[in-house]
Amino acid sequence: MATRSGQFGAIPLCGEILQRMSVDRPYANPLLRKVIAATVAVQIVIVMASLTVPVLASLIAPAAGIPPYLVGYYSALIYACAAATSFVTPHLLRRWGGVRIHQGMLVMTALALLALLPAALTTFALSAVVLGLAYGPMNPASTVMIARHTPPRMRARVFSLKQTAVPAGGALAGFVTPVATAAIGWRGAALSIAVVCLALAALIQPWRNELDHDIRPDVHQIDLWLPIRMLLVSGGLRAVGLASFSFGAVQFSFIAMFPTVLVQAGWGLSDAGRAMSVALIVGVVCRVMWGTVADRVGPRLILGLMGAMMSLGAFAAALIGPAWPGSAVILLAALFGLSAFCWSAIGIAEALHQADPAMISEASGAIIGVTFLGALAGPALFSTATALTGSFRPAFLLLGALSVVPSVFLLRPSPRV
Repeated sequence: MATRSGQFGAIPLCGEILQRMSVDRPYANPLLRKVIAATVAVQIVIVMASLTVPVLASLIAPAAGIPPYLVGYYSALIYACAAATSFVTPHLLRRWGGVRIHQGMLVMTALALLALLPAALTTFALSAVVLGLAYGPMNPASTVMIARHTPPRMRARVFSLKQTAVPAGGALAGFVTPVATAAIGWRGAALSIAVVCLALAALIQPWRNELDHDIRPDVHQIDLWLPIRMLLVSGGLRAVGLASFSFGAVQFSFIAMFPTVLVQAGWGLSDAGRAMSVALIVGVVCRVMWGTVADRVGPRLILGLMGAMMSLGAFAAALIGPAWPGSAVILLAALFGLSAFCWSAIGIAEALHQADPAMISEASGAIIGVTFLGALAGPALFSTATALTGSFRPAFLLLGALSVVPSVFLLRPSPRV
């Protein structure tokens, strides 16, 4: 199919969509369009790779000799490592630049997928570690690259467009990975995604000179604790940080465990993957809408409402059983898509609003690092609660309670600190 100009085919059309989002057309800057094209493409591929194990847990886990529900620990290990690299991303950006960081993430993601192929417990864990180290810089690096070219009054919309890559990658994982597995086996599917990662790393190389013009290779000192200190000092950032931890726990627990929960409730693997993809597709469709609303009424209020929706969805998910009709499961997935898969860009926009303009890199790294800590805690909590009780219901109830707390704080006005 013919596309307009650009190295990524249809992806550069994101820039044209952005241009139509405002009458003052602030997106005429070609660098912004290139940043969006590169970061969205890379995020889609890395997110798709990160969901290979959760989507195919019922096949990969037995081959590795572990129970399927322990896939929650795989996801937890990913996000533990991602949190660490999120906090050091500001240093990496200054030293190497955003494009080089994205290329490094793609290469490491390919290596993580290759580590799955022996289907051994040790390589299974190694895959999670390497993938987590690659996943961590993805959001803070892309956020800073985009923020340099975006008016503050429109950040929620632009970040929301960029963040559609997350549910888009998840939707591809839910649809494409089971089909590829049926055709060439799960090892063949993992190998194919690894090849795509390496190809994309080569494709974005020509843009490095334009987008990485402000690197400082002489920077060596790393202040790992600066983003954390910002969270502790700023009351506004603390509230966003609490929400990021809690909402990240809900979002990534759903991604990691929902297909497995549905399979245990009697659904087929492909049907379970498609049900999860519904949530992700809703997230793709609705993110920019939420971002537009947040730019007009304030990100803080929208975050609070989303937390309430997540809580409602988690409590409802505790009731899933074999008697549930497919339509009810799809509606529940759509509710998660409308909330758990739309909140992150708005949270980042609110964090940057609370931060000093000179410290947006640190603020972004702090919020995203805390999100990954929630992503670490959520799946681990889910797997632990399920293992101890023999049922997923208590785990969903815990997640529902967790998302209520930050919503209370967010719905109360707070001045910028």
